Amino acid sequence: MARLRIIIDTREQAPWSFDPSSVDVEVGTLKTGDYALAGDLQFGIERKSLDDFLGTIGKGWKRFERELDRMDAAEWVAKVIIVEGDYVTCFFAQSPDGEIVSPSHKHFMMTPQFVEKRIAELTMRGVSVLFATHAHLAAALAASIFRQRNHQHKNTNDHTSKDRDTTNSQLQEGNISGG
Repeated sequence: MARLRIIIDTREQAPWSFDPSSVDVEVGTLKTGDYALAGDLQFGIERKSLDDFLGTIGKGWKRFERELDRMDAAEWVAKVIIVEGDYVTCFFAQSPDGEIVSPSHKHFMMTPQFVEKRIAELTMRGVSVLFATHAHLAAALAASIFRQRNHQHKNTNDHTSKDRDTTNSQLQEGNISGG
């Protein structure tokens, strides 16, 4: 299995830990996203805590839409948000005595319907919102996604390179008009 080279944005305060036996990590400035494969300008992963995600889909929505527009302009192949939190805790919590109480995040006034609507809007914009209950699981999920992207990106580059080589040899042989 090929080693991954993951770039972690300089603004990440407590970055995920990846398996050092298969992942090399570098810190760098990313235009969009928090994690990306080195050399891949069309894919990255956005990391959000549960509170950050809820703030983003609430008061931060317009700013986040601009970030999504930048991803679209850069022709990202996929847009992924990994939320460190449990989907159910977006909506309610249970006290030790079994009573349903407000969730333990800062955005307890957000209704389940509002969160579901925003997730649906993100889905229709081609954004995958994935929930992982803790940072270790989120990092493992990100590594798995990056392995798939690395495989896809390598195959795309191999085909592009082969197509370019074929075209160049055909031009040299006079089989294709160069103009």
